[in-house]
Amino acid sequence: MNEPNAPKLIGDMIPVTYNGTNWVKADINKNNWYDYNRGVWANAVTIKDANKRAEYKTAAVGTTIDLNYVNLMLVWIPRYSYTLRQSYGYQIEGGSTPSINTPGAFDIKFVDTNTTEKGTGKYTGTTPTDYFTPSSFCWGNSCDVESTRGNSGNIELSGIWISKFELTGSLENIESKPNQTSMINKNISSFFNSIKDKMNSTNGLTKYGLNGNYDTHMIKNTEWGAFAYLSQSKYGKYGNSNYTNANKEIYINDYIGGNEANVNDYNGYITGCSKGAPSSGNDTFSNSSNNCLHHYNENILGTGASTTGTIYGIYDVSGGSLDLVMGNFNNKIGGSGFSTMPERKYYNLYTGTTGIKGDSTNADGTAGFYGDYKYFTYASYPWFRCGGLYRNGVIAGVFYFERTLGEASPIHGSRLAISTW
Repeated sequence: MNEPNAPKLIGDMIPVTYNGTNWVKADINKNNWYDYNRGVWANAVTIKDANKRAEYKTAAVGTTIDLNYVNLMLVWIPRYSYTLRQSYGYQIEGGSTPSINTPGAFDIKFVDTNTTEKGTGKYTGTTPTDYFTPSSFCWGNSCDVESTRGNSGNIELSGIWISKFELTGSLENIESKPNQTSMINKNISSFFNSIKDKMNSTNGLTKYGLNGNYDTHMIKNTEWGAFAYLSQSKYGKYGNSNYTNANKEIYINDYIGGNEANVNDYNGYITGCSKGAPSSGNDTFSNSSNNCLHHYNENILGTGASTTGTIYGIYDVSGGSLDLVMGNFNNKIGGSGFSTMPERKYYNLYTGTTGIKGDSTNADGTAGFYGDYKYFTYASYPWFRCGGLYRNGVIAGVFYFERTLGEASPIHGSRLAISTW
């Protein structure tokens, strides 16, 4: 299979593309909506007002979508298998010699739901072998363990939707939009319960127009890995010829409002901002800006902060706030706020110091890619957070992961994923 699985639009989702000025309704024909070979990942939006939702649903292709009516912007990650050449991947033209600080590309091939490959995810030589299909494309309580992935009740997915930006809005009205203040200072259970309660079933239909076979949930570690690996391939920013050498790394969102010398004086992070360069320097408040240097829709300098290097990728994955994810050590509740752990399908479970293949921690040897910080979770700090903070400098990035209690903090944000079948 050489083409990605077509995106699954749920209920009244509107497919969108960018015309250089505005987001407009897209033709669901692939050539006019998405082209992963050119870093044009499929985007869609949900509409908060029921009347406007119906209007856009029947509107002509090319109709401008007013972002004031949008509550979610989403990006489709189609099902794939991956393998990594030796330790650091293969070199694409314009890229530096593969190393831990300048990694090369993953070999990625798109596959259908009938294909679940179980290779090592690593190969030597020049011919890609040992492909592996990540468990992010499986929905169920036992997907992460290869021996139980085929169990009854687990569903193999053709792809997943990921929020395009960090979550914005409020716990009552969750959004993901550009040029907004990231929702911060919530613990894991607050993010998790709000997403689950407000965006599924009747609430999902009323507030977002979502309907059908789907589950909206707080992003898991493996789902973060799904877009991280795709970004580090010929289909993502690493393969984008507009960027060379060090600039192939996703640019950092270094915006923080308020007095950056005072850690308690946060007044928000702005989604989709870009420094116009990769993360660099030491972890210090001097790495932040008090204004948005480059907005998400500014070509190259702004779009370089996305997973594709184009406007069609996922933003705020390097810097911004630290994104809490649903990855947990040994079912320890920590500071998450849960009274009991949620159903198993909603989180990745770790019992040692080895990650789950495809989750961008250390299972595939990706720990430390681009010099990103790495600190595996353990019993005292049982949850993961990803991406790094606005001021982290060179250690921030899409391959950044570390441990946390899962508590509410002015540096903690999150994002969501939607599984659909």
